[in-house]
Amino acid sequence: MNTFALEIFDNEGSICSFYTVRWEDSDISEADRFFDNYNNAKHNRAYQELAVFIFKKIADETGALEDYFRFENSAQALPPSGKYDIGELTINYANFPLRLYCLRISDQLVVLFNGGEKTAGTAQGGKTSMAFIEANGFAKRILEAWAQNDIYVAPSGREFRYYNNNTEILL
Repeated sequence: MNTFALEIFDNEGSICSFYTVRWEDSDISEADRFFDNYNNAKHNRAYQELAVFIFKKIADETGALEDYFRFENSAQALPPSGKYDIGELTINYANFPLRLYCLRISDQLVVLFNGGEKTAGTAQGGKTSMAFIEANGFAKRILEAWAQNDIYVAPSGREFRYYNNNTEILL
């Protein structure tokens, strides 16, 4: 079985913390893979809008409200459908070209996976298919570990702990 680490990605927001997963034999997390891959001229506007939505709207303004997430089996995806105001910026996510898969634990805690360019009518089709499959695998294993009390959400509500209170979590 492939082992992965559950690790902090960004906990600088005032309301919500973000975790990610990293395959045990990899130097880079799945969320970093996504952000590195889509930080380019072709996707610049979508990349910037998604980053603002995640790290300003969710992290600092509102938390990870359930309405912000698209349900994709065991996992979820960002961005949501619709229009959102973030400061003086209005973002319309109709026909948004990117999907970032994740697992919303609560308003205060989200695990970011990888994603892709939306090129088909379903998550299982097009360029998002492999990221979709992996995200659902990660989500199932995290939820199973949580249900079996192998991991838990710390009293702060913004971080995971291993059963022995260790923050280094391998699943």
